[in-house]
Amino acid sequence: MNPLADKSVLIIGLGLIGGSVARGLRERGLCRRILACGRDSVPLERARSEGVIDAWSTDLSRIAPEADLVLIAVPTLSMRPLLQILRAHCTPGCVITDAASVKGSVVADVRAVYGELPARFVPGHPIAGSERSGYDASVADLYCQRKVILTPAQGGDEAALALVCALWQGLGAEVSLMSVEDHDAVLAATSHLPHLLAFSLVNTLSAQTRVDDIFRYAAGGFAGFTRIAGSDPVMWRDIFLANAEATVAMLDAYTAELAQMRQAVQRGDGECLEQAFRQAQSARNRFIEQHYSRKAPVPVLTIDGPGGSGKGTISARVAQALGWHYLDSGALYRLLGLAAQAAGVSTGDAEGLLTLLLTLDIRFSSSDGSVWLNGEEVSDELRQESAGALASEVAVIPQVREALLARQHDFRQAPGLVADGRDMGTVVFPDAPVKVYLTATPEERAKRRYKQLIAKGIDVNLSALFLDIRARDERDSNRAVSPLKPAEDAIVVDTTELSIDQVVDKVLEMVREAGLTQEI
Repeated sequence: MNPLADKSVLIIGLGLIGGSVARGLRERGLCRRILACGRDSVPLERARSEGVIDAWSTDLSRIAPEADLVLIAVPTLSMRPLLQILRAHCTPGCVITDAASVKGSVVADVRAVYGELPARFVPGHPIAGSERSGYDASVADLYCQRKVILTPAQGGDEAALALVCALWQGLGAEVSLMSVEDHDAVLAATSHLPHLLAFSLVNTLSAQTRVDDIFRYAAGGFAGFTRIAGSDPVMWRDIFLANAEATVAMLDAYTAELAQMRQAVQRGDGECLEQAFRQAQSARNRFIEQHYSRKAPVPVLTIDGPGGSGKGTISARVAQALGWHYLDSGALYRLLGLAAQAAGVSTGDAEGLLTLLLTLDIRFSSSDGSVWLNGEEVSDELRQESAGALASEVAVIPQVREALLARQHDFRQAPGLVADGRDMGTVVFPDAPVKVYLTATPEERAKRRYKQLIAKGIDVNLSALFLDIRARDERDSNRAVSPLKPAEDAIVVDTTELSIDQVVDKVLEMVREAGLTQEI
């Protein structure tokens, strides 16, 4: 029996972490009511209008008495005033847990407010997240196949612990128990230190006198390593302040190792360097083998093709039917092109584009194919022909494509991904088990685009669209980097004479025949 079935769950802080919990609870039907509280009414009302939550308030004292289980998902150093309100207004049987990345400071705050660690308080930490933040970045399956660490006190309420375990396990997570001290030491090594290094590296390179050349020739490795430097600065400020002792200990150990590396480089000791590199390579390979190799890869369906072939509409419909994530890779380039234009950065300026990439917060909706940038929907702007032309210009730059490659891989999350683009099957996801290449005559694609734009009240010339599509096809097919072409194992579908429903049915049948889903 699901112990949450008759419970009201209150989430304080409806950002990435709290919003994803709310979406997961709703999608899986795990509890009776979902409540939310926060300072900003905009995301709260949006969540209610979307049916993700049942009720909300910006006044914690008003909504707290309605909760059977409270999850606090706010920055680490913001806990204490919330705990004071909860102590005064929660019912005696209410269970409280949290999602903070540091447990020592949370337990200290709880003891300061309650005078002790209440038996029905269960400290917790989901090991899941993203460099993106806010409710708009939340997803229902964020915790699926992820780890959650709980740090209950000895002698705590077993029923409270079971309820919190049921919450995370119901969201698909693997729950582990650990002491507060061990948790903070482990996370300082595996999460906090890497974030500190990423922030520091970006700042170090930005301060160099040859920063132009450094960023101009930065490749995908730089973008991948520094991706987490795009995380919420306030949240990470609080984490480092709260877990300073453990983080400094790991930083000292890393600094000592780095000093040895520096000495080896300085004295030209290739043997020492190679030995250190081989040791690191072996340790990492063992880690990957132990924790990842046994898991089947998340399935990917790639849908490539030229503009106007219907791949965007088809991909969104298929993703919705499958319940998979959706990636509109072309939108990444369009977003970058539009952002560059707005910032006055040339679409040929690799350094400027790479710097701009670090600021983009992007989300795709699998329900309707909409695109969100920094919390605002920009779907209409991206469909403009001018945005497509800008995308083609930035896409020919090798450094830009390399930098976006790691970002595109991040969208590969359970239960699966539908990736729409021009090189999804050839470059980005060459191991995808099902690859589709949609095409149609240039005349038909021009007509489709014309109808779309006219329906949106955009004045456009059909002949000009046709010429633009032919020119872009020529440019994309003959570019040196990732030319537009079907993957060797792709199934080519000509959509000229087919309806949207017919194409969707064809693609879903391919997925079914590949055995990637039990039911569609």
